[in-house]
Amino acid sequence: MSQELDGLGFECVKLEIVGSAQNPIVRLYIDKPGGVSVKDCSMVSRAIGMLFEKIDPFPGRYMLEVSSPGSNRPLAGEEHYVRFVGESARVKCESDELGKKTYTGTIRSCIKGMLVLDTDEGQQLIRLTDVVKANLVAREYKIDNKRKKNKKNKGGKK
Repeated sequence: MSQELDGLGFECVKLEIVGSAQNPIVRLYIDKPGGVSVKDCSMVSRAIGMLFEKIDPFPGRYMLEVSSPGSNRPLAGEEHYVRFVGESARVKCESDELGKKTYTGTIRSCIKGMLVLDTDEGQQLIRLTDVVKANLVAREYKIDNKRKKNKKNKGGKK
């Protein structure tokens, strides 16, 4: 599947399977530089749907949902931190030394498995192996802006 996404110019941010074994829901979160539009999601849904029909990874029924990662895009792996240097992030860590700790700040750098985050408490050095969960904070995507615009239009009509 990643070859198909790469060929279309998209990155698989997250893939999750929820629902029951009889009716699985496959959620695919995609991204690309500049963000993801509703049209992008539709195109990827058709392409991945055709791939799934060919390889049949879910015998029987399944539902495929394709969307942008949204304004709180998950971060996984050094390449994500490097890509989003300068952006705000929330990073949840857990280690024997620190216990459980959550940091919110600006990504300064990420080199050789070490994340540098500028927080209100000062600069934090975080080993990526200690990161349990991380995501961008308040990042807007094209699809988010379209949803906001649609809500405003619906709310303003009487």
